Amino acid sequence: MKKARLEDGQVVLAHQFNKAVHAGQLLCADPNCTAHMVFRKESLTHGASAIRSASFVSKAVSDHIAHCSAHEDFAILARTKKSIEQALKDDKTSIIINLNMALTDDFNNVARDLVCVPSTFEKGTYVTASAKSVEDVLDYIKTIEEKGGKQGLAKTFVNYKSKTMPVTDFVIDSEDKYRDLLNKLYKKVDTARPEADLADFPRLIDFKATKRSRGLDEGDLFGTPVGIMKAQGNKVVLLQAADVPPEFQTTLRGENVHIVAIPRLDLTEAKKVLQRLRNTANSKSYLHMHWKVVGAHQFTPIETPEPAQQPKPAPGQQTSFGI
Repeated sequence: MKKARLEDGQVVLAHQFNKAVHAGQLLCADPNCTAHMVFRKESLTHGASAIRSASFVSKAVSDHIAHCSAHEDFAILARTKKSIEQALKDDKTSIIINLNMALTDDFNNVARDLVCVPSTFEKGTYVTASAKSVEDVLDYIKTIEEKGGKQGLAKTFVNYKSKTMPVTDFVIDSEDKYRDLLNKLYKKVDTARPEADLADFPRLIDFKATKRSRGLDEGDLFGTPVGIMKAQGNKVVLLQAADVPPEFQTTLRGENVHIVAIPRLDLTEAKKVLQRLRNTANSKSYLHMHWKVVGAHQFTPIETPEPAQQPKPAPGQQTSFGI
């Protein structure tokens, strides 16, 4: 687990751990779970050929509440990964990642336990993987990509409340993906109710706070904006806004993170921008894309992959660093 919670509710990341400040008061990152956590420092693993990054661990999974969204049950994850690997060997078997995660304030705990079976898939033609956190999602995608490559990703889908999306569309990692999302949301503008926001299927994004946001202690939290060219020479600048509780503000201002969240546009603002795009040319419009974070299970730090340990040079040889 890359996150833990302090007694005052603040979230601390593993690489931020300070023994003098944090030791003895670490709890599970899930705000409803009171399991105590301990810090495990970075160490060598896999025959000293790779580095295992620092993390927080508990003495036993049984210490956590049944609906905990943060703990890592390695046995369950191992069995799920094995099922995924078997599915990758069969061209006819799809892989479905179920987002059993609280992504809204009113998410029902009962719903998290349900394995939602998408109606578009016939029974027996798919395997499911339950994801309670963004770490689970990233772990599954990494396994599928490493074991099955592009073909494996092509038959992988993400399920949320009985609606599915190809994992390749679920991951927003380019300007074109943002363009597709914006176009999809704009199709709802003319038919949306006056009091409604425009929302869509959850997405996985990388969020990096802007320089201005990093320099503030509180207030609106914005991520790196995305420029999208439209017809008639118009340009829309998407201002990535993270709507997060106070206990996550400091963390998300100072860290580059992966986030799984529901994208939303304010209807009034979206209508104004759309009208301008229809009636003018060569204009620049700013539009807020909101990503709501209700729990620590929705984000995790983006870590730079650690290189395998380099063999010791022979006597007389020089070594290179930073390459």
